[in-house]
Amino acid sequence: MGSEKKEEKVRERIEAVLRILKKQAPLSMKQYKRCGVQEKFCNDACIERFLKAKGENVKKAAKHLRAHLIADEFSAELADGVAYVSGNDDEGRPVLIFRIKQDYPKFHSQKSYIRLLVFTLEVAISSMSRFVDQFVLLFDASFFRSSPAFLNLFMCTLKIVGDYYPGRLHKAFVIDPHSLFHYLWKVAIICLPFKFLV
Repeated sequence: MGSEKKEEKVRERIEAVLRILKKQAPLSMKQYKRCGVQEKFCNDACIERFLKAKGENVKKAAKHLRAHLIADEFSAELADGVAYVSGNDDEGRPVLIFRIKQDYPKFHSQKSYIRLLVFTLEVAISSMSRFVDQFVLLFDASFFRSSPAFLNLFMCTLKIVGDYYPGRLHKAFVIDPHSLFHYLWKVAIICLPFKFLV
């Protein structure tokens, strides 16, 4: 009888984790396969491992499981250093480094880039102390031969940050931009409600 109640509680927790994952943006089938598939969701054994690791806390298990699955999606980008959090500035703000190559859009959709950006931003935010609420962006433009192409990517990034992370951006820096970028930026800056150093 005791083991039946225990199994029932485990089942309830597993279902609770699945409900949380369903409420959030859907994961791709590729991500679910990383953990083992039971229809469209991670199997019970996988979820149970995360529950045990998080002391049976449903919310923490769901959060950790989702982060694990999303990180797996970007294993190649993380290995290549395409986007990552690189420590903190003097005030404790996380510094995010983006080293996107010009041919990145040829092999990745805009949606895929946005997922990578959001993942990196969320990693930065989760690393903040309770006294810090902003981050710093560092964009390496040296991988781009085309200033307009880099500016498009940069502007897209700033728009997402402005729309979905208001007040989070402290400063953004561009490293080693093409000489034409400065002229294009002077035109673009008129449209942006941010302060940037280039």
